[in-house]
Amino acid sequence: MHTSILALALAAFFQGAAAGGSKSQYSISTTYDTSNFFEAFDFFNEKDPTNGFVEYVDSDTANSDGLAGFVDGAIYMGVDYKTKSPSNGRKSVRVTSHESFTHGLIIADIAHMPGSIPGVWPAYWMFGPSWPTSGEIDILEGVNTQTENKITLHTGPGCSITSDGSDDSSTLVNKNCNAGGASEGCGQTTNNNQNYGDGFNDIGGGVYATEWTSDYIAVWFFPRGRIPDDVQSGNPDPSSWGPATAKFNGGSGCNIDDHFKDHNIIFDTTFCGDWAGSPDVWGKNPETSSLGDCEDYVASNPEAFKNAYWLVNSIKIYNQGGSYGGGNGGNSTGGGDQGNTGGGNTGSGNSGNGNTGNGNSGNGNTGNGNSGNNNSGNGNSGNNNSGDGNSGNGNTGNGQSGNGDGYSPDGQGQSTGGSNDGSSSDSQDQSSSSDGQQSTGGYDDGQYHGNDAYTAKSTDDNQGQYQGGGGGGSGSSGGYVVHVGSNGKLTTWGNGSKRSVIKKRFLA
Repeated sequence: MHTSILALALAAFFQGAAAGGSKSQYSISTTYDTSNFFEAFDFFNEKDPTNGFVEYVDSDTANSDGLAGFVDGAIYMGVDYKTKSPSNGRKSVRVTSHESFTHGLIIADIAHMPGSIPGVWPAYWMFGPSWPTSGEIDILEGVNTQTENKITLHTGPGCSITSDGSDDSSTLVNKNCNAGGASEGCGQTTNNNQNYGDGFNDIGGGVYATEWTSDYIAVWFFPRGRIPDDVQSGNPDPSSWGPATAKFNGGSGCNIDDHFKDHNIIFDTTFCGDWAGSPDVWGKNPETSSLGDCEDYVASNPEAFKNAYWLVNSIKIYNQGGSYGGGNGGNSTGGGDQGNTGGGNTGSGNSGNGNTGNGNSGNGNTGNGNSGNNNSGNGNSGNNNSGDGNSGNGNTGNGQSGNGDGYSPDGQGQSTGGSNDGSSSDSQDQSSSSDGQQSTGGYDDGQYHGNDAYTAKSTDDNQGQYQGGGGGGSGSSGGYVVHVGSNGKLTTWGNGSKRSVIKKRFLA
């Protein structure tokens, strides 16, 4: 009898320990960085829904005007800081992820954000397909000369949250996430002048981690010098991080799953508009009201916005078991010409929940073993979130993929980066063996390689085009191409027949 009781007690203990441990077991699903960011995000170029004095530009304009590119191994998204009195508003960039997410742990490593500048309204946020019924999560957002972040949720009617588990220094402004017809939402103000704007930039930024479950949505901020080891090692455990910067609990007041679903990730910078330019905000702040009208100020002072840019090192999406449902995962499978392999439903809805997304989805048949580029499988995830972390890796998209003829654009130069895709040149970007021409300069020490296996080299302007691997998928016309002039300012990227131009920004 005593043995039986002891056995039961031990069994209960170990089951509880296992359950507790599994709660923090997140596995990487998707990584966005310089290797794939501009392929994984769309440029929004319609009228600003928040009525800002802004002209959101398409990818071609962003690239040609130098508003999107790479700086020091990070993704750059900036605004026009040269044009005076732009007729359609100041040019800027707003990008939206192809994939959508429900639940997960989203870790964004951001080195720089638009500063605390009058007229500026930057945001890193997520929202669903039918605002506000699918919800909105504003992770990093503010306006004008603001120095501290405000983290806010927006929903349709019927969602009232609590803030238990938030840091003592944060303050819940409103429990009703439909406040103001969802325009105000339920926000928490923070008390940390390093988590937003100029103070954030002064320390080299940091990490914003957002955990989204059926029970709560929580956001942590970690300054650059105090990022937890588990985050840096790729094994994040939110249960070890202590109180969140802002935690929004659902419970009886709000069914999280009813109000938040299928969110895309967005970065944008707008000007003035419904918040930054509001008479109650712009007009009541002595630092801004003394400058006159918001739009007039933004139009007349382009140089004021040189510091209004984002530098994003990476965004990593982690999942627990089946708790995700990327909307476009299936269409990302295979890469290059294999883009639709795996079907439109792979990674959507129930994707990744045991049967869908593992076994046959994303590996074996999907991605076709030898087809696709290094985005297929992506090393860590089942090809752009189709799958459960094991799918799509192995031989998918590395070594064997896309090792056909190289692509030499514009008939100049004859170099290809070899036939082994991801391993082609990798960190050897400065070797001079590619086409017999001597590299004349470095370009970020080989940082422009990765899952899509492209190689950057610096040569005389318009002399020699460099390519790292086939990489374009089975049967594609070529891999990812990078062309950098001797001044280091011109980069060409794309796959085979579809290329774009990016200016690498140097910020004096």
